[in-house]
Order: sequence, then C-alpha cells, then structure tokens
Amino acid sequence: MAAKKKAKTRPSPADIKKVWQKFERELAKHKREHERQGETFTSVTRKEFEAKMKRVNSPMILSQGWTNPVPPGGTINYSVGIANPDHIEWFNLVVSVSIGTRNPIASNDEFLTAFDARFPTYAKPATFGFSLAPGAFTTQSFQVTIPAGVEKTGYFGNSALLQISFHDVGQYLDRGCFFFDVV
Repeated sequence: MAAKKKAKTRPSPADIKKVWQKFERELAKHKREHERQGETFTSVTRKEFEAKMKRVNSPMILSQGWTNPVPPGGTINYSVGIANPDHIEWFNLVVSVSIGTRNPIASNDEFLTAFDARFPTYAKPATFGFSLAPGAFTTQSFQVTIPAGVEKTGYFGNSALLQISFHDVGQYLDRGCFFFDVV
C-alpha cells in the first residue's frame, strides 16, 4: 500500500521546530550508540533539517554511522537514520547502499545507476520494505563487505531512501553519503 501523493505544502516555522525537537532526541541517541562503539557518525543540524524540509520528499535521511577504517576483506557496519516528519504513514520504504564516487552527482537517475561494480550492492528490508508512522524515526543497518583485492584508499558509500512500487515506477526520496578508508 503506497502513501498517497499530496501537494507539498511548506511547514510553518513552529511546525519545523516541533518536529526538530522530537528528532533531535533520536539523533542524540543514534550518535551515542555509534560513538560508544568508536564509530564515525554524522547527522543533520537544525539548519540543514529546515532546508531539507523545504526541498526533500518525506521521509528523509537524517543520520548515519559506520565503522572506519576497515581492512581489505573486512566489513563495515553501517546504519542510516530515517525520519518521517509528515502527518501520514509511509509504506514500502527501502534503503539501498552501494559504493562509488557519486555524492556530487546532481541527477538522481545517474546517482542511482553509477556505482563501483567491485563492491556488492545492498537493499533492505525485503520483502515489502518498512513502514514509517507520522513523526517516527527508525534506523536500517547493513554489513558492507569490502572485497579483499581493492586498493587501500578512501571510498564513498552511498545510501538512497526509496519507496518501491511493485507494479509501477518507484519513488526516490532522499540520499546520504559516507566516506571510509580501506587500510
């Protein structure tokens, strides 16, 4: 069941403040979890959140955490924090993760297809994706395998939040980028 497409209305400053206060607590919790494990963590600031609210389809990616650095043949534990600031529930959501220098690519079509084929790609969760209630925050976690023969250098990881449609074109919602070293 897909969420109905609605006209995008600009939220008021009071609405943004209220939603931010709720998500700010979730981001702090996500950050503590990753820092406790010595992992890298990034999240949006309030200013970045306000900008996202004006330009990004909802739901949206607000935070990421990952192990870094990693040896060739090792595994990156990666998690992405996703929030739904809308007043409707969203269904059939998935996160796709791949490796490649795609962060600066403006075209979503190119962003979604250009990746480093030496690395596996991932999508979660199967079979129908996940649902996200109004005002909810959740995380999706991945174990990204680093091939044994890759060069010891830095790599971009990319995540895309999508709404799948089993019988029509799915919808791109948001994306994130993480950077890691293979040592």
